[in-house]
Amino acid sequence: VRNPLAGIRAAAQLIARGGDNEATELATLICAEVDRIGRLTDRIDPLAGVGPGKPESFNVHEVLERVRALVGPTAPEIRIKERYDPSLPLVSGDFDQLIQAFLNVAKNSVEALAARGDAEIAFVTGFRPGVHVRSAPDSAARAQLEVQIVDNGPGLHPDIADRLFEPFATTKSGGMGLGLAVVAGIVARHQGRVEVESKPGRTAFRILLPIDPEARE
Repeated sequence: VRNPLAGIRAAAQLIARGGDNEATELATLICAEVDRIGRLTDRIDPLAGVGPGKPESFNVHEVLERVRALVGPTAPEIRIKERYDPSLPLVSGDFDQLIQAFLNVAKNSVEALAARGDAEIAFVTGFRPGVHVRSAPDSAARAQLEVQIVDNGPGLHPDIADRLFEPFATTKSGGMGLGLAVVAGIVARHQGRVEVESKPGRTAFRILLPIDPEARE
C-alpha cells in the first residue's frame, strides 16, 4: 500500500508546482488524503483492524470541510449546503477516522441521489448544552455536539432499514455493505452514537459526539 501511495503523492506534488490555483488546491487535497491513508495504514492490526488512534482536540467543522472537498468534485451536480453552529466546542478524537466516518455517510447520500435533478446534501451542526449522554452504565454523562448529514433522496430501502449498520447489509449491486458498519464502529470508539431517520424525500444521519472535557464551560 505504501509504495503506490508514495507514487501518487509525488505525482500530486509535481502537479501542484506547475498547475493553476484550482489544480494546486486539488493536488494539495490529494497529498492530504494520501497522508491520511498512510496514518490509518500504520495503525492497522492484522487481527483486529484499525486501532483507536491518537486522540486530539479539533473543531468538527474541519472534518466536515475536508469531507465536502472530497465529495464535491465527484458529484458536481449535487448541491452541498452547510448550516454550521459557529459556537461549537471542540471534540476529542481521531481526526482521520472521523473524516472516514462522515465521508462514508456522505458517499451513501451521493449514491442515493443519483439521477435527481434537485439533488441536495446538507451538513448541519449544533451543540446541545442540556443534553448529556452516558456511553456506558458506569461512565460519566457527557455533553454532546450533533452532526447531521441530510439528503433529499428517495429514503432507505425497507429491506435494509432495520439492519443498516450491520456488516454486509446492502441492496446495491456490487456493494459490500461495509461503509455504514465502519461508521458505527468509528463512532462507537469515540463514545458517540449514530441514528438515522428516513422517509421519501429526506434521510438524515445524526451523529452525536462527546465534546472535549477541557472545552466544557
